[in-house]
Amino acid sequence: MISSSPRKMVFKPAGTEGVINVGRINQIMQSPNYADTSILLFDRTRNVRKQTRSVLNGFGFRKFLEFDNLEDVGHALSSQRVDIAVLNLDTLDCGILGMVKDIRGRKVGLDPFMPILLTSWLAKLESVQSFLDSGADDVLLYPFSTAQLAQRIDLLAQERKPFVVTEDYFGPDRRSSALIKKDPTSIKVPNAFRAQAFGLREEAPNTQSVDETLVKLRRMKLRNSSRRIWYLANCLKETFTDKKQPKLYQQELITLRNSLAIYRKTLIAEDEEIVRSLFETLSNLLDGMFGLAPSKRDLRLLEKSALALRLASRLDHEGGEADDAIMEEVANFGRVRKKLDRLVLK
Repeated sequence: MISSSPRKMVFKPAGTEGVINVGRINQIMQSPNYADTSILLFDRTRNVRKQTRSVLNGFGFRKFLEFDNLEDVGHALSSQRVDIAVLNLDTLDCGILGMVKDIRGRKVGLDPFMPILLTSWLAKLESVQSFLDSGADDVLLYPFSTAQLAQRIDLLAQERKPFVVTEDYFGPDRRSSALIKKDPTSIKVPNAFRAQAFGLREEAPNTQSVDETLVKLRRMKLRNSSRRIWYLANCLKETFTDKKQPKLYQQELITLRNSLAIYRKTLIAEDEEIVRSLFETLSNLLDGMFGLAPSKRDLRLLEKSALALRLASRLDHEGGEADDAIMEEVANFGRVRKKLDRLVLK
């Protein structure tokens, strides 16, 4: 249940430390106006859902959509604007996590960037990790205080995390501030909840802003996928220098092929020709390695080709000494490409 104790701490999000500053929460809560924001509540237990609504009503929320059936949630999200959703998980397989992924993947609802707060009694570490891996913004574990709920709601309006996308994840960037500063590849996404709460009409999501953000995220996915592809290719080169462990070697080739399949699905016709050409060369080279014993030459060429793809897939703002080093490695890629072509044509 929701506790009235403002200092009861059960779960804290990444980047927060110590006891919640209730005075700070009260100060912040006076700034946004939640009266015109639409909030969707899902909880199969009617009494708990009503209690959550009562607490949120005290925060200033007035427009509620309440459901105890997941199918009805999907219909509601696909037929009307929803600024924020609070979804309760009573079991891991209740369907909520799949729906969150479908929302992020634009398979359900009108807004793939809708802020989503999950609540649950499931406090095991693996359960919480599954919640976060779904792409939800935050997780709040029962029992929690009204102050904690207020803090999480306010964070989604004022300090929402930017998004990142990888081969198997699409959602808030949960890395530390230091890592984000070192590798600034997160993308600020449209936030209907913030726009409505602060009357920022210019920030309200529309088809154009959503599409433009998805284009940036797709480009980021290529970049991140290419880095993983190079990592796997380099591990193959460094690990399998002889003919030992043939089964494990073939399994690692399959892992690399799976990553290439994801990269291929992410490519579109408008991507640069050099990117598509490098990808096809790498893909053909890998296909020719299945069923054969490890070869130092093949693995070296595989790693060089993956490195070239990584360089070609970098984001526009990326550069510096690291890229200079990569560029030096593939400066003679024309010569390497001929070797690759000869190898593929054997």
